[in-house]
Amino acid sequence: MKYWLSFICLVVSASAALSADSRQTFFKSYCVQCHGPDKQKADIRLDDISKFDAKLWQNIYKQLAAEEMPPDNKPQPTKTERQTLLNHALKLAGENSPIAATGLRRLNKREYGHTVRDLLGLRQGTFDPSEYVYADEVDEGFDTDAESLVISNELLLEYLNAAKKSLRQALFTADSQRPPVREIEVKPSRMQGTSRRYINHHRNYVIGRCGGKGKLYDGEKTRTMQYPGRYTITITAAGIDRERYPVRFTPAKGPIIMGFGILQDAAESVSDEGQIQRTFELKDEEDQTFTFDTWIDKGHYPYLSFVNGSAKPITQVRSNIRRRKIPGSAMKKLCVGPGIRVSKFRIEGPFHDEWPPETIRTTYDTGQIPDLTKQSAREKLVTRFATRAFRRPVSMEEVAPYLRYLDGQHATTGDWHESTIRTFAAMMASLDFLYLREAQGELTPHALASRLSYFLWSSMPDDELLALANSGRIQEPGVLRQQVQRLLNDPRADRFSDSFADQWLALDTLGSMPPDVKDRQFKIYHRQKLEPAMREETHRFVRHVLRENRSVRDFLDSDYSFLNAGLAELYGVPFKGDGFTKVVFPAGTKRGGILGHASVLTLSANGVETSPVVRGHWVLAELLGTPPPPPPAEVPAVVPDLNGVTTVRQLLEKHRNDPACMECHRRMDPLGFALEAYDPIGRHRTDYSKTQRVSTEGNYKGRDFADVTGLKQILGDQLQPFVRNLIIRIAEYAKGRKLVATDFKHVETILKQSSQNDHRLRDLILQIAISELMTQR
Repeated sequence: MKYWLSFICLVVSASAALSADSRQTFFKSYCVQCHGPDKQKADIRLDDISKFDAKLWQNIYKQLAAEEMPPDNKPQPTKTERQTLLNHALKLAGENSPIAATGLRRLNKREYGHTVRDLLGLRQGTFDPSEYVYADEVDEGFDTDAESLVISNELLLEYLNAAKKSLRQALFTADSQRPPVREIEVKPSRMQGTSRRYINHHRNYVIGRCGGKGKLYDGEKTRTMQYPGRYTITITAAGIDRERYPVRFTPAKGPIIMGFGILQDAAESVSDEGQIQRTFELKDEEDQTFTFDTWIDKGHYPYLSFVNGSAKPITQVRSNIRRRKIPGSAMKKLCVGPGIRVSKFRIEGPFHDEWPPETIRTTYDTGQIPDLTKQSAREKLVTRFATRAFRRPVSMEEVAPYLRYLDGQHATTGDWHESTIRTFAAMMASLDFLYLREAQGELTPHALASRLSYFLWSSMPDDELLALANSGRIQEPGVLRQQVQRLLNDPRADRFSDSFADQWLALDTLGSMPPDVKDRQFKIYHRQKLEPAMREETHRFVRHVLRENRSVRDFLDSDYSFLNAGLAELYGVPFKGDGFTKVVFPAGTKRGGILGHASVLTLSANGVETSPVVRGHWVLAELLGTPPPPPPAEVPAVVPDLNGVTTVRQLLEKHRNDPACMECHRRMDPLGFALEAYDPIGRHRTDYSKTQRVSTEGNYKGRDFADVTGLKQILGDQLQPFVRNLIIRIAEYAKGRKLVATDFKHVETILKQSSQNDHRLRDLILQIAISELMTQR
């Protein structure tokens, strides 16, 4: 968005409408000095109103709506005056606005994974259908943006490969009988993992001493599960060698923790990370037996790990040899630090509570395994699958090529089961599956059903939505409202709140510049594993505001958040309990709202230091939707004279005094200075160092504030720009495209409706979902 350095011309009369002559008089009186024939700041010329196009009127609307113009150091229009010109600019912008192109949007990687799971009935296990698909390259905006979601031959092959792997997980057998239950008694002497330096084999037990990514697993070929299902795991283990430290290994205090995880076979996987499913606190030198059930996908195997052990014990040994704390001969010995001793590891299964299992019933859309030797059964099967995969009714003309393909594959393989998998995979690599189609104008019932489900669930419509689309009733206002409420009540709505928060607030960049692990002042960040905790706090906070239908004011300021012990320690607030819980902050705590979240404060720093400019830019761009532009092309980069500067504020004041820098920094710096009360990992501070105090006062939109508490008060008092931006962001996420001028009249309507109920988030999303923003292309 272009930023106009002097837009005093927006001070308008309170009349209900403005004549062309009146508008021209205003522009000549207040704008031509900076946007006229002699000078065009930001390449804007406003001396001839007859040459204004829809794009320029749209920019005028945006500047007025954001309350960024006129600048706060210039005379301001009244609320009525501002609204009069805003309405007029919006009307003129929409008259000649370009019509959005016909909708054709590819499923992104995230949506693809959820859709395949729901289409095939796959559990949320270790297997991830999207693991085999290239990551989406979205330069800006949301990962739902149609223009960024391109396709290529290589990507189509990835989709075909992912579909085959997913179908083989779902249709893992053609047998009408349950697979046999087997029992694997893992021999400790044959267990593998980590390196020989950190694993000690004995006849009756095995010891693993490496933490981090070190794994212990069955060394036999039978370790990989041939069938998905529920398995019973039995493990007998103990923590050992607490006091045999040649050096001070972790964990120095507390119990040794053993993890149980699941890993995909290396022949099939694109990653060797695995996933820890659960953890166990071990007693020192005393065996304990743990028995539990877990789901293991086909082609995966279980492993054990020393969760809180040293990831690289040898590094600590070498360090201590260099410091002459231990002799060099220690290098010739096996590591004798703490470890986990495993004397029993048994795997029993698979168990299925019903047969055919969920994946086969869901994929075939029937309660029994069909007889594929019958042509009528094949026709019914392919038609049902195509209807669900394409998310709409299909004709026999559309199905015929797939039936011919199925017959051709059988002629090659002689196996109806394998031929069905290949045929279904071809459907899942087709444009009908991979793309959402939306014709111009009002959406068809099936396009509307898909828009709603991908908006709130990031996945295909369920049976109820499809049935309402088939009948056309989904377009009835009452039915549409009821379905939006139903989708929001479903746990799958967390997919929306999490992915939207990640992209709206730039949480997906968290961790890109972590603090140095060797920097002692940030030791807590690594010791308490704060990066995932920071992201989880914000996710839980956004989910809570949505589920409880709280006002979006909570995003700007609140007296609560969701913390675990690590975050509570960082924030310096009392905490009891395990895991994450809702915490009400003690009076005077400078937290609350997104601006107090360590996630935002960390991602807007660089892991070493903070910058008021960077944090101020983040607030303008992400929260308020009014990012300042890069310097004009005709203005070279300026290096200010910093002589005599002793504080961060003085440095930026010198920089801001340069005319080329003044306007942008006048907007950004006050916001950033308020957030200087937090260090690079979001910890509250009052000093940069022993000699330099943090200065947080400023002036925003003509009002002075002392610190972030005062800034949040100003933002809350002038809430409309924030809510308007939030409506726009949610709509663009849902629609898969940028809003155009004709869309903004709906934004203003929703904004007005929302204000009647203090802008409660769930109600706001409901109003967006049932408006023409959603029901029209």
